[in-house]
Amino acid sequence: MLPSLRTLSSVSRMTQTSAAKQPRALVFGLGAIGGIYAAILKRSNACDVSIVARSTYDGVKKHGLRFNSEKHGNEVAQFGDNEAAASGSFDYVLCANKALLDAKPSLAELISPVIGPETAIVLLQNGVGNEVPLHAAFPKNTILSAVVWTGGRVVPTTDGSVEVAQFAREGLTIGVDHAEGADPEQEKAQLDRFVDILHKGGSTDTVTTDDIQSARWIKVIWNCAWNSLTAVTRVRTNHIFQSSEGAADLSLELMREVTAVAKAKGLNIPDGTPEKLLNDVQVVPGPGLPSSMMMDNEAGRPMEVEVILGTPVREGKRLGVPVPILTTLSTGATPTGDPLNLCMMMRLTWTTTKRKATEQE
Repeated sequence: MLPSLRTLSSVSRMTQTSAAKQPRALVFGLGAIGGIYAAILKRSNACDVSIVARSTYDGVKKHGLRFNSEKHGNEVAQFGDNEAAASGSFDYVLCANKALLDAKPSLAELISPVIGPETAIVLLQNGVGNEVPLHAAFPKNTILSAVVWTGGRVVPTTDGSVEVAQFAREGLTIGVDHAEGADPEQEKAQLDRFVDILHKGGSTDTVTTDDIQSARWIKVIWNCAWNSLTAVTRVRTNHIFQSSEGAADLSLELMREVTAVAKAKGLNIPDGTPEKLLNDVQVVPGPGLPSSMMMDNEAGRPMEVEVILGTPVREGKRLGVPVPILTTLSTGATPTGDPLNLCMMMRLTWTTTKRKATEQE
């Protein structure tokens, strides 16, 4: 018998049960995104839902999971302490934890007790390259990879309750990251069943794609710019644009670097993608967008540097695509980095890049 997740990761599990036999889903990582999709799965009434909670266990057990959503309304998702219902393997394991490829123990080690032969692993994470270690650990399991286009945050409370807020858009672009030797029909059936559950829960903007890696790289073009720039400056996007006349040009050039790497990999990145993504962020009112990486940097927590910046840098080097701005950010974006020094590094890199471009004209 596999060891329990309680033993392996020092967590407890709670479950919402149903009288009818339904698919069993486990949400691993009860941050903003994990909380939002745990609530959406529960409100579907189409699957039994279990959650992995760490410090939030007592709060969810006592108060429920408070879900405040611009799209779905406000409600409280109740979960009971039911070890029997939360044991064994699951049909779907949703990984909404922070994507830290060098974490010990690894994600694969943490979730292995709940992975059975028919389990589909669902990635709700930023970055690219996340699927590789999971395919290595679970070569016969379906990997459903999702691009998360959902605004979410954990709301601080004073009574010990757990509250997540969904704002702006809510939806996924999701597809199969095909495993070598797997049955494509089974993979598609597991994908379709999961998306149907999400739709029943109100996530009507969730769509499927046959080319999930292109979709993930389009999202990482966005993440490379806004996650990294907000992290190293510790200000929101519109404050970055207001900081200097060259800020928008720097952002655009950074996204073009990542786009060039993705195209060199043979991925389908529509022409004009960097310009569209720049416009998408510039129309956001007020101070603009923050990012999870910015908040992690401010708090001194580990950041998703490897999956957002590291993989594109390594792929750029492998394919002979110059990525000077991306390399600078990847080198300097650490939880203990000095924002002033990082900004100076970026300014030097941008000046050098502009000079080389002028010399080549």
